[in-house]
Amino acid sequence: MSPANTLFIVNHLSERVARKGSVLEAISGDTQTPLHTLGNFEDLPDTVLRAAKNKTPHIFIEGGDGTVQSVLTAFLRRKDQFEAFPTFSIVPGGMTNQVAKNIGLISASRSLIEKTMTHVQAPTSTVPLLRVASPDHDPFYGFLFSTGGLPMITEYTKSNIHNKGIGGSLAVAGGILRGISGKREDVMYPTEITLELNGQTISEDHLGTVVTTLPGLILGLDPFWGTEDAPLRVTYGRGDTRRLYKHVAGLWAGQKSKDRSKDGLKSWNTHKIDYQYSGPVVLDGEALDFPSHEFSLTPTDPIGFVY
Repeated sequence: MSPANTLFIVNHLSERVARKGSVLEAISGDTQTPLHTLGNFEDLPDTVLRAAKNKTPHIFIEGGDGTVQSVLTAFLRRKDQFEAFPTFSIVPGGMTNQVAKNIGLISASRSLIEKTMTHVQAPTSTVPLLRVASPDHDPFYGFLFSTGGLPMITEYTKSNIHNKGIGGSLAVAGGILRGISGKREDVMYPTEITLELNGQTISEDHLGTVVTTLPGLILGLDPFWGTEDAPLRVTYGRGDTRRLYKHVAGLWAGQKSKDRSKDGLKSWNTHKIDYQYSGPVVLDGEALDFPSHEFSLTPTDPIGFVY
């Protein structure tokens, strides 16, 4: 694929890019590949519309999970402007890079990026995204959504681990271990929620929900064991969830068949989840705000990723 058929999008404020510089920017300078540098993100919609007008078939995104979420949201909100929706390649440029580690390039390597630009022996996957919709604003699109405890762990990690210079997977592990330890109330606490999925309504204090369309999560932890044939994988914890440390350790070891409901943990696959919730909400590491406290999750059509 020629540089004219490719668009690079770079966030210079993403952690790895800020430290080491942008690989896409260097390639763009040498190949004249169109480059969009994210500033305040306000001009991103215009860039998306130009890509639609130019029928650009392949978009590279260099940044972290929040950058990927923002860019894909901008594209999917304008999907009807595209004659053929582009494929995407994700260059890991952030601190955690959860999405890139599943469906992105394994490294920010110039040779790998250039090979991916030509699609020469580059693997491709199609994955739906989460569509997070509410009456308050246009939908958001991303890969990992959570309420309650995980957003609290995210905030704890940013405030107490990242500020010590610890980043990436190590920081995530530290936050999780702190959150599931015996003193978890220092990190997370139950919040009231009402949700509907698979024909049932749950209304009670909950510890958290985690929802994804990704085939796996970071560090080998994949805390989902639903059996339904549906694209949204969701795990739910009651407010009085017990033995969380033991269950997370078991899931980390791949024990998916165990019934954990008596300790307050359940997991399903579903096509839609409706929420009424006023507590903390995070999509791909970025906090969301829903003034109406009402929102729903559904899957998008599968999107192509080249890596």
